[in-house]
Amino acid sequence: MKRAIIVQGLGFGDEGKGATVDFLAREFAADLVIRYCGGSQAAHNVVLPDGRRHVFAQFGSGTLAGAATYLGEQMIINPPAMHAEARHLTELTGADPFAKLVVHPRALVSTDYHHQLNRLRELSRGANRHGSCGHGIGETRNYWLRYGRDAIIAADLKDRDAVETKLELMRQRMLIEAQEFIDRVPIEEQGRLEILLEPVVPLAAELTALGGPIELSDEPRDFSTAIFEGAQGVLLDEWRGFHPYTTWSTVTLQQALAMTEPMGIDEICILGLTRTYQTRHGAGPLPTFDRELDARLSDPGNPANAWQGALRYGWLDLVLVRYAVETAGAPLDGLVVNHLDELSDPEPKICIGYRLSDGRELKRLPVARAPNLAAQERLTGLLEQATPIYERISAAAMRDLLANEFAPPAITASGPTWQDRVLGRITFRPVNLAESGRAESSITASLADCPA
Repeated sequence: MKRAIIVQGLGFGDEGKGATVDFLAREFAADLVIRYCGGSQAAHNVVLPDGRRHVFAQFGSGTLAGAATYLGEQMIINPPAMHAEARHLTELTGADPFAKLVVHPRALVSTDYHHQLNRLRELSRGANRHGSCGHGIGETRNYWLRYGRDAIIAADLKDRDAVETKLELMRQRMLIEAQEFIDRVPIEEQGRLEILLEPVVPLAAELTALGGPIELSDEPRDFSTAIFEGAQGVLLDEWRGFHPYTTWSTVTLQQALAMTEPMGIDEICILGLTRTYQTRHGAGPLPTFDRELDARLSDPGNPANAWQGALRYGWLDLVLVRYAVETAGAPLDGLVVNHLDELSDPEPKICIGYRLSDGRELKRLPVARAPNLAAQERLTGLLEQATPIYERISAAAMRDLLANEFAPPAITASGPTWQDRVLGRITFRPVNLAESGRAESSITASLADCPA
């Protein structure tokens, strides 16, 4: 019998997925971690009890616990960043992580062309940045959506002629596309476009050389227990997040659930992750942002960067957690509550609802029945003008409240390592039940609650 645990972030990312996967891999002797979405922009921190740390992006966060990694078809791989990550893992473990890595042959490949076009486009937005990570994830997906088979995929890394041909076509298309916004890019940054004037041969040679040790297969090696490691969080999903401050990929449970039956998985457990407070890295609304809390908290695993700025902090927002649970794609079997040790207040605040500019109070965000970016943008406007309604609550009462409303406590954490985590209730159910159940019955608001 094969079983799997799916780890799903319920925020804007940074919910503690890396440490949770590391803990689960040890507790359940998992032999495989499956990355089912995202790419090199992921920053999943795992800290060992002796203080050593690794930030996982393209290898599963169960690697240090001995688990192999499978990168699914919806992953976007970045070969140079993958090799840099592999070097650090080798330094930590003395083992070659490529020996336990398998990549789906149709996984998209991001290149320096995607990275620089991404950064130029973000710079052209001026004060209206979308909060991009600068890793070219959106540009890689955009190119594939527009040009299909012309996009570079993992299988191409074994064929230098194919990579050269696709890079040349990409180079010329992107050079023309950049003309639409290059005038809005600060003059000192426009030199980034020069990469599109250089010959493709050196880049093609680099990519195919780096692709050499990557094993390709449309299915993982045999396993008994797998952990599906999500990237980012539901609130950044391309269709359910708050447009335009979202990622260009589906980060709900959809991709993970679609992979379970073909892999022969019999039982599954879905875990939703949250901190005891809200965080957001990058532009976009964070209704409970608090400057005092922001000054008090820090996260060494999420330093400020030129593209997203510093991680912002706010009080736990039940409205956003409810929305994430309702749009995740399937009911949760358990809840993971991380960072309990950082609530130094005897009775921290928790947001129980919003007060809107017209005086109404709102405890649930409306959920569009169909993918609707205009509706998602209206939700963004709602969040930007909402005033949080707070209550004081103890840390213990917060855990009980979350368990009673959302799911039984599966894991609680009061520190960064696997030793700082306590296992609660983990319940597995047949895969067909996990796939058929959706949380739409709990939706009570309507799109009429959104401002025009």
